[in-house]
Amino acid sequence: MEKKKRSSKNLKIGTRITISAVVGILVPVIILLAFAPLFMSFMASYFGFSTVTTKTYSTLNQIQWSQTTLSISNELVSDSSAERKAASITEFVTPLEKLGSVIYIEKNGAPFYATTEKADVLSRANQIVNIDTEKNINYFGENGMVIVTHAIDDDESYMMIITSTDYTVSDVSNRFAPQNITHLLFSKTGFLLLLVAGVFIIAIIVISFITSKTISKPLKELSYGANEIANGNLDYEIDYDSTNEIGVTVKSFNHMTGRLKTLIENEQRIEQSRKEMIAGVAHDLRTPLTSVKGYVEGLRDGIANTPEKQELYLKTIYTSTLNMERLLDELLTVSRLELGNIELERKAVNINDFLSDCAEELKIELAQQDFDFEYNNNCDSDFVVQLDTDRFQRVIRNIVSNSLKYAKKDVRGKIELSAQTYQKSVIISISDNGIGLEGENLTKIFESFYRADPARTRTSEGSGIGLSVARQIVELHGGKIWATGKEGQGLTILISLPKTEADKDE
Repeated sequence: MEKKKRSSKNLKIGTRITISAVVGILVPVIILLAFAPLFMSFMASYFGFSTVTTKTYSTLNQIQWSQTTLSISNELVSDSSAERKAASITEFVTPLEKLGSVIYIEKNGAPFYATTEKADVLSRANQIVNIDTEKNINYFGENGMVIVTHAIDDDESYMMIITSTDYTVSDVSNRFAPQNITHLLFSKTGFLLLLVAGVFIIAIIVISFITSKTISKPLKELSYGANEIANGNLDYEIDYDSTNEIGVTVKSFNHMTGRLKTLIENEQRIEQSRKEMIAGVAHDLRTPLTSVKGYVEGLRDGIANTPEKQELYLKTIYTSTLNMERLLDELLTVSRLELGNIELERKAVNINDFLSDCAEELKIELAQQDFDFEYNNNCDSDFVVQLDTDRFQRVIRNIVSNSLKYAKKDVRGKIELSAQTYQKSVIISISDNGIGLEGENLTKIFESFYRADPARTRTSEGSGIGLSVARQIVELHGGKIWATGKEGQGLTILISLPKTEADKDE
């Protein structure tokens, strides 16, 4: 079996929502990380990342100090000459010193750059916070600011101390005052925060829109299909192929629609059959009743004024009455068969003996009808089947009666009864040289009141339910019945019956 190709359409709804949430976080982070160098390179001058511009603490000020100390450390461990390094360091620290900061840089334990003596720098730093020159520290407090950092490159090690007592930290109680919030929003720091938040918001909106479209589109198709079916369009099929929850629902919906259409068609067919049955019964009863009525009126009005005519009229009335009785009996049998009110009285029967008896009776009856009869038996002598002999004789009589009714008018009729046994079954066939049938009529002749002649021009010759009774009796025996033939070349009815096993026979 070919494995179904994996597709994003097959993702479950829960999985889609989870992926959407994860991607909603990852995408903005990836975007920000990807564009971080661009921000640092092309927007440093606007945001002032590369140098410290204020003596007041803020998020941006802390970023500025981090960027400044990083730039100084990178310059110290670069491959530039000592003179070049000294010149660069001077460029970095001059703006810091103008803001009141003092800087001391030491290379391999010896002074490399100093705003003032080391002891003075350490004294100022320790007045602000106790420091250990072996450890890095970033301290921003109300009494000042202290940064201690180290840089190491091969055989060179640097230690840098930056301190300032002229440093301000905003009062926490006023940090969230309306004016400070407004300042934060419209400051450079606020702009940066809004930019980051904007990237997150836009990414989440786009991802949510894409995810919702993948869910809402099939739901709209499902809703449209439901409306189509509600309006009676049972041929509509929702086109959505997926293995997720929506796909399974769509498949179930399409299957339900197909089942509903089949049920409605079956119900319409049953209703049509019921109408045809009522019409057939009325038609088939009307013919003999009309005959009886006509001849009774003839007797009443004195038209049959001789004993011969009266005898003919009475004989015709009797024959028509027998036809009505036979039709009503067949109707009762059909009704009981369809309701399951008939129980077969089956017993083990040798098929040779049964068919031989039937053949003797048929030979006499067909001779009276001026029909030729042929019997061919190729059955094993000990072949046994379970039969209700009375009801199965009725099957054969109904099939022969059908052949008699639909014989050709200008050809001498002939009926052939044949049988052949096989390992597990016996096939009985009854053939005639009548008008024949072909196509779909070969299967429909076993339906109640079906006639291949739509005009019912030969209604008086048959009720249209004899073969239906035969089919149902055969099926109650566990057998099968079918027909073969061609238009104008006769009809063959075949019956298959299962063999009775030895243990069942015993």
